[in-house]
Amino acid sequence: MLQLNMVVWKLQAIISYAHPKRTYINSNGEGEISTWDLVDDTGSINLVAFNLDSYILPNKLFEGKSYEFNGLSIKTVDSIYKKLSHDFQLIVNKTTKTREITMTYKYHLTYNFTHLNEVENLPLNSIIDVNVKILRDYGTTTGITNGNSWTRREIHVSQDQVHMKLTLWNEQAKKIPTSIINKEIKLKNIKIDWFNGSRTLVGMPNTSMSIV
Repeated sequence: MLQLNMVVWKLQAIISYAHPKRTYINSNGEGEISTWDLVDDTGSINLVAFNLDSYILPNKLFEGKSYEFNGLSIKTVDSIYKKLSHDFQLIVNKTTKTREITMTYKYHLTYNFTHLNEVENLPLNSIIDVNVKILRDYGTTTGITNGNSWTRREIHVSQDQVHMKLTLWNEQAKKIPTSIINKEIKLKNIKIDWFNGSRTLVGMPNTSMSIV
């Protein structure tokens, strides 16, 4: 019998963001998912844990800390659930092991800007970075959906005569100062969405923002 040796690989990375835990319901019942953004000097990718692993790992993995992972699975990402630009994600399974380490690499925020005139040609749900000018601020609205409170800030932005609507939610919406008209805003990990017949930009929990 031919036996194939499995390739054993390890990953060393820093956790740059721990996403809020979420729950789901499907034909198999209810479950929960935990997601982290991992970064190193080559880029970023999501780490995803389900159910029991989702319950255990948030007590072991912390933002800003470095870890070594082995025994992970690799899976393509459904564009609807993308949180980073990477087309793949890492999945925790029963063979996965983690340990905290010290890395020589020091994480600092970097951008890979996409011009607004390119947005129309990119797939919906793409995750991009933009550097745009704020032309109009429609203000903040709040509400409650399914028992969860939310805050929304809608803004009109432009870049070289290309105009687009930008929506920021919750913490990002609250961080914006009152007076922002004609200021530049840099956004990392912003999602391309579709609303009322046109493409828009929508913030996510891991969206980073800097107002110039």
